[in-house]
Amino acid sequence: MKNAASIPITACHLALIVGIGLPPQPALADDWPVSQIVSVATGDLDGDGARDAALLVAPDADSTDDHALIVLRGTGFDEGAMEPWLSFADAAWGGTGMMVGNRPSVDFTDAGSLLLKSGNEAIGRNRWFQTVTLAWRDETLLVAGFTYSFYDTLDPEANGGCDINILTGSGISTANGRDSDVSLGAQRLELGDWLAAGAPILCPDG
Repeated sequence: MKNAASIPITACHLALIVGIGLPPQPALADDWPVSQIVSVATGDLDGDGARDAALLVAPDADSTDDHALIVLRGTGFDEGAMEPWLSFADAAWGGTGMMVGNRPSVDFTDAGSLLLKSGNEAIGRNRWFQTVTLAWRDETLLVAGFTYSFYDTLDPEANGGCDINILTGSGISTANGRDSDVSLGAQRLELGDWLAAGAPILCPDG
């Protein structure tokens, strides 16, 4: 499979997405403009051979919500035909005003995993970047991997992060430029449960 490519969003796409039965979500309103869709990617999330699509939707300017994640499933009936599938409110932090350096994004791996990317590379001294790898397993969207890094722009020695395979529990933890292997035990972590818990950082303590 080739690398997933972004697809354009038009007013017709928008009407389709909001008009055919998505569950109500605080971040999803019937009149959100196309400009609030900040990232779109396509890939085969469920491995059925039909291309699916993931979208990140920014909240209203006066909202305290984070960006919503919407996933459309390829029906396989016609090339490009899709239907509503999954939606998650508060799925990705993106600051305010869709500022460059804080804008989250979605992407797909060649294997069909969905990447949910966010970070702060624009505000303050504390910078961070996060990638949550999502995989469709047993009819559920799971957090399969978690990669996180941070650094202090005023203190070069203050940096760290981790790269963890959540499904196996193995990975690498980084502190002040030094890597160490970690083993946390395998987990089955549903995306909805992780978001309901406040989307905590999954790096090991210490």
